[in-house]
This record gives sequence, structure tokens and C-alpha cells, in this order.
Amino acid sequence: MNVHHFMAKNLTQLDAKHKQNADSHICAVTEDDYDRIAPYIRLLERVSEIEKSTMTVFDMHRKRYLLKSTKFKEMLGYTNQEDMDNDDMELFHKVIHPDDLPFVLETENMAHAFFNDLPVSEKKEYKMVYDFRVKNTTGIYMRFIHQFAVLEQDRNGKSWLVLIITDLISERAQSTPLQRRMINMQTGKLYLFNDDDDFKSDKLLTDREIEVLRLISQGLDSQNIASRLFISVNTVNNHRQRILSKTKTENTTQALLYAKKVGII
Repeated sequence: MNVHHFMAKNLTQLDAKHKQNADSHICAVTEDDYDRIAPYIRLLERVSEIEKSTMTVFDMHRKRYLLKSTKFKEMLGYTNQEDMDNDDMELFHKVIHPDDLPFVLETENMAHAFFNDLPVSEKKEYKMVYDFRVKNTTGIYMRFIHQFAVLEQDRNGKSWLVLIITDLISERAQSTPLQRRMINMQTGKLYLFNDDDDFKSDKLLTDREIEVLRLISQGLDSQNIASRLFISVNTVNNHRQRILSKTKTENTTQALLYAKKVGII
């Protein structure tokens, strides 16, 4: 991703569009609807306590969180309860790397338009996956991968509740290119926005690269993978390098995490 392309865009316009999307999104829901989904939210809260991922549920109608995990801010080093409870979106934007903020805003604006244009029956079939850097309390930027999908729709089929899952990729992020993909969770097909990715296929990795990555996830080294697939060690290492390049990650541990989040393995 060419970050300078996004830096050249008008951040004020992107932010204004982001706020307009939020303010204009009104859902046809009642108190009965909130009562109906309350047990569901409590169940997700329990799952969030068990999982290492940060899980939140955002109410697009009331513009507030129905479920909010403290794990994300804990990973950033926050300990003060007031900081934990603060949902100020502008404050959150201030700790995103300044080179990444235009990308994040544009990505969320594009995703909003994408979901709005989908048929009612398909809104729950997609998830948006993108990554960005956030500054922790010691001034170090950490890289996170963000996923969100429509959890509940209103009586007219409009997106109402959004499930957001955030995972840490790197505790000390390098300036690796950012990436974003809309994924059909039923088919695994990838959708890219604009021509902002060097990889134009609807598959992130080839079948062979996926096979190599699965064997890496089983703990096999290059020599054992080569023996298993009847290929040379040099070929395995070439596959490893292409996997890192295509997932825009720094090592195979990060590549495995990213591949799992986008549904490759």
C-alpha cells in the first residue's frame, strides 16, 4: 500500500465523511429489540473474557458500545479506569499513527458504502479486515489487525450491530505497507478497493503457498516441508518469502495470524 497516496488526501474531508456516515445511520429498532439481543451480548461478553482477542459490539443506531473489552487499551499500557472507560473516537484517532489515519478513515468509509450497497440477505456474509499502527503509552507503535462484520440488522435489513475483533500482530511495528480486504466469509473470495494492492487476484495466496503455510503452522521447518512436498529447500524458502510479501508481514508468526484472520487457513 502506498501510504503517501493516502497522506496526500484531505484528512479533514475523510474525517467529515466518517462522521457523516455515523450521524446519518439511523436504524429501525425499538427497546424490545434491545431486550431481545441482551442475552446474546452477555454470551459474547463471556466469549470475550475467554478469548485473547479484543471483542467489541458497536451499536450503529445509538453510536455506542454494547460490549467493550478493556484488553485493547491494556495492551497499549493504559491502567487508569478513566482511560479505560473513555470511548472518545477522536482520542482514539490521535493515537493511530498519523501516516495510517487517512487509510483507516478511508477504509471505514469504503466499508460503510460497501455494506450499504449489499442486498439485505448478504450483509452478514462479509467481513472487513485491515491493519494499522497504534501508539502505546510508552510512545511505541504497535501493529493491530482489525476485523468487523454485521452482527445484527434492523427490521428493514439495515446494519445495526457491528462485531469488531482486534488482534495484536506486532509489539514494535515496522513501516510495512498497510492492507485491507473485504472477505466473503461463505466463499472466501477477497474484494480489494481501488487498485491499491499489488496482488490483484481474488486469492491472497496460491494453493502451494497455503500448503506451505499450513505445514509451518504444524511446526515443520523448511527441510521437513521440502521432504513432505518433494520440493527443494530453496523452493520452500522462496514460498516463505512470497508469503511474507503477500501478507505484508515481518515473520511467519505474523503471517500465520494474518492468514487465520482472513480465513486462508
